[in-house]
Amino acid sequence: MKDMERDINRAAGRQLQMAMEIMYDAERQTYTNWINELLSSLKSSTLQGLKFWFHVGTGCDVDKWVHFAIQKKVQKLELYFGHTFEYVLPLHLFKLASFNSLYVLCLKFITVTKEMLEYLLCCCPLLETLSLVNSGVPKTMKVSGPSLRLKCLELVRCWELIKLDIFAENLVSFKYYGSYLDTEFKSVPSLVEATFGGSFVEFTRESFLPQIKVLKLDITQNEPEVIYWLSQLPKLKNLKHLELIACVDDGITLGACAMLLKVSPSLWRFTLKILNTKPTFRTERKFSMECQCSLKELELVGFCGAASEVELVLYILEHAVELKKITIDTRLPTKPKLKPLGEHFKTWDHEENRKRVRKLQEKIPHWIEFVYL
Repeated sequence: MKDMERDINRAAGRQLQMAMEIMYDAERQTYTNWINELLSSLKSSTLQGLKFWFHVGTGCDVDKWVHFAIQKKVQKLELYFGHTFEYVLPLHLFKLASFNSLYVLCLKFITVTKEMLEYLLCCCPLLETLSLVNSGVPKTMKVSGPSLRLKCLELVRCWELIKLDIFAENLVSFKYYGSYLDTEFKSVPSLVEATFGGSFVEFTRESFLPQIKVLKLDITQNEPEVIYWLSQLPKLKNLKHLELIACVDDGITLGACAMLLKVSPSLWRFTLKILNTKPTFRTERKFSMECQCSLKELELVGFCGAASEVELVLYILEHAVELKKITIDTRLPTKPKLKPLGEHFKTWDHEENRKRVRKLQEKIPHWIEFVYL
């Protein structure tokens, strides 16, 4: 009898799933038809921006949308057709007409061939931002060109990438999330903002780090070895804003913060985004690592009052004698998906966290502005 009930439930579940898929496909086709009608009604000769950012059906002809963007001399083009839709950016369409209007190109789950990349860098003279997320790319990327105006380059989870060569004198911002990467920054005199994440910790060797003014690091995937690599950092003499995403624990995050503060003598603002997957509320201990910094503003996001969080605040109070403002955000952490959703919401007590903030506030000198959310 139990086996029969289980089989009936499974059959009913499959039928419900099929019905939902049919309904979803119908809605998706309706939306696709609406897009086609909308595009055909546009009479202007140029468009400032065009964004296709939804899951398309397997039979959808997206080439005509890309061709439309080229014909309309779009300045900003964003493409994402779903993670299951395999699409290679078509070089032949780009060659049909000059695409010298393109300023920004953002691609997600779209393959860019070596030839396509070379065309973008050489034949799109106004291109300033190139963002590739979860995209197929050549194993070796060379970002250079005699008239290259590229200012922002983002490479996020492009797993095929092994080697990156950059000669880009106008590059201002660089972002990389991924695994080990053989890099060579031959000439990046304008680079002032850098973001690193994933398991890539060798960024500490990059020669351009001393010129960086804004540095964003996600060390959630490379603890505890990140402590060794952070100890190899040169002096970040121009760094003004540091943002760190980390999992709070009883030592690694505190050590990482102390090392970063120690090599950042000109730091103005420090933002720590905390992923409290397993917070502990033991008695606070004094963290000992000598460090003097000129920090003016401290911001903690995802604060729940764990012992290591309180220790960090007290440590900064002791060593940042010029501190003027502390902002504490007790709302949900940056990446709740790292923990099962149901469990995460059960353990995240916003009101209880705010009570812990008010208790911490008692330890803050009155001349420091204290804000909590």
